[in-house]
Amino acid sequence: MKKRITKDWKDWIKLNQDRGCDLDEMYGILLKEGFDPLDIKKSLGHEPVIDLREKENNLILNPKTTVFKKIKKLYGEYKIVRNRLLKEKNLESSHNTIYIDQSYQLETSLAEIYSIDNFLNKKECEELIAVIKTRLKPSTIATSGIENDKYFRTSKTCDLGNLESPVITEIDRRICEFIGIEQKFSEMIQGQFYEIGDEFKAHTDFFEKDQMKSFTKKGGQRTYTFMVYLNEVEEGGETEFININHTFIPKQGSAISWNNLTKEGTGNHNTIHQAHPVTKGSKAIITKWFRQESNGEMFKKTTNSRIKSYTKEGFKKTKLDNALFKEVLEFYLKNRLKDKSEYIEGDFVFIPESRKEATRIIELSKELKEKIHISLQKPLEDWSNLILEPTFVYGIRVYQEGSLLIPHRDRENTHIISAIINVAQEVEEEWPLIIEDHFYRKHEVVLKPGEVIYYESSKLLHGRPIPLKGKSFANVFCHFMPKDEL
Repeated sequence: MKKRITKDWKDWIKLNQDRGCDLDEMYGILLKEGFDPLDIKKSLGHEPVIDLREKENNLILNPKTTVFKKIKKLYGEYKIVRNRLLKEKNLESSHNTIYIDQSYQLETSLAEIYSIDNFLNKKECEELIAVIKTRLKPSTIATSGIENDKYFRTSKTCDLGNLESPVITEIDRRICEFIGIEQKFSEMIQGQFYEIGDEFKAHTDFFEKDQMKSFTKKGGQRTYTFMVYLNEVEEGGETEFININHTFIPKQGSAISWNNLTKEGTGNHNTIHQAHPVTKGSKAIITKWFRQESNGEMFKKTTNSRIKSYTKEGFKKTKLDNALFKEVLEFYLKNRLKDKSEYIEGDFVFIPESRKEATRIIELSKELKEKIHISLQKPLEDWSNLILEPTFVYGIRVYQEGSLLIPHRDRENTHIISAIINVAQEVEEEWPLIIEDHFYRKHEVVLKPGEVIYYESSKLLHGRPIPLKGKSFANVFCHFMPKDEL
């Protein structure tokens, strides 16, 4: 009898899909585990372009059998072809304009350059400077006829990626998420420190023809650069793009990013830039470069993460109108024994290692749903600076003990501007909502009864990945769409 996919494996599928893992590889793993191919296709929502089964008998075989080994070989050969095609696709698309939210793109046809305010906060910048100062060494260059100029680059460098630091790991992740390129297509983060007189004369970040053999064996040509200023420089230290006639003044936490290639995929000499000498104080930056070549898909942004952002941070915690809260709470207390089973599409709410229901639902009256929408519409419009159209108010969702909510993004066609109302809770400890802001920084938001969080629900990753410790946790979800997008 063919094996059916269990809940544990469905959870595994969901988690790895959310992480952006390769679907063909996931299919192969499930096939190897002996699951029914039809069940795999249904649960995964995908099947490879070639059949990985033995076509003669259509059976799932034990990994030790000769036939399975043939299948494994076939799958391996398929992956080689697929990776080659992906490489060609990545090489073709790596020089194209990408979507970087919360940024300003320079108005020039000569190069693709973005500026980003407040990518890092003051605390993050200061932590990075402290780490950089512990491992400084003289900066180097990829030589191209300037090796004899010892004054060409006089800063000091710290290879941050070599340090086992959770701060570095997290910021590296955030840069990759923000720019939308898989981390394996990048170099490690570097920190640079400039003292008085230090500079980096005019240069480009891509590799010239005579450098290609030495520097592109692993990773290929450089594509995007992402650079963050960690402090305000008292005087000097500007970054000037010479051919574009634009200069960036260091501002703590701000970032600039640019594509080093032309639309044809060749090095763009209009990206030549220089770091002016520091004349007073010091300058600290971090830099991360991306490359053309690796395995798998280069670009990682989903449709949801490409949705326009409407607010500065993406969420706001506040209090619900007191009269409305009292009415919702009274309804909950009166009807909590009338709760029903709830089906949530996507299986992203569950109790680990249990078949118990993770949530129950208390249906709201039509009148109360309308009151919630009306009460929240104006505050959410003021917050988002949008004219909103109500879409959904769900009933009161009651999470059960041990429940967790896998981090996810909501429906992009109806859940753009949303609110979560905390109605009631019986908990042993706080059960925070983990939500990322527009710069992919994680926040823990704790809601008490009567409190509400406004958030851009289809764009921002959010969830409660820690199991609920307590008897129950009751919320109401309210959703809107921008009226001009309906």
